Amino acid sequence: MLNKNKGLEMDNDKFLIGKKIKEIRKKNNLTQENFCEQIGIEPSSLSNIENGKSFPSMQTVLRIMEKLGATPADFFDFEYLKDEKVLESEMFDIIRNLSYDKKQIIYRIIKQFDI
Repeated sequence: MLNKNKGLEMDNDKFLIGKKIKEIRKKNNLTQENFCEQIGIEPSSLSNIENGKSFPSMQTVLRIMEKLGATPADFFDFEYLKDEKVLESEMFDIIRNLSYDKKQIIYRIIKQFDI
C-alpha cells in the first residue's frame, strides 16, 4: 500500500526543486528556450520540471550545475520557500527565544518594512 504522506512529500519536493530551477534560470536572465538549448532538454520537459510535474534527471541537474555554475545547495536550500504559516510560526518561535536586546534589534529591522 502506498503511503499517502510519502506521495505528498515527493510532490512537494518536485515543486520545490522546480521552483529552484526556475529561480536559477531567471537569475541568469535566460528564457526557457535558451536554458533548454544550454542544458540539452526539450522546453516541454523544462516546463514540467519548473511546474513541479516531474523531477529533473541527474544528468539535467549536472548540466545545470556545469553550464550555470550552480551548486547542490542551490537546488536543495528550501528554507525560505516554506509555506507562509509555517514560516511565520518558525519566525515567532525564534524571536520568542531571543533575549530582550535582540528582540529590540529585530523590532527595529521589521519597522523598516512598515508601509
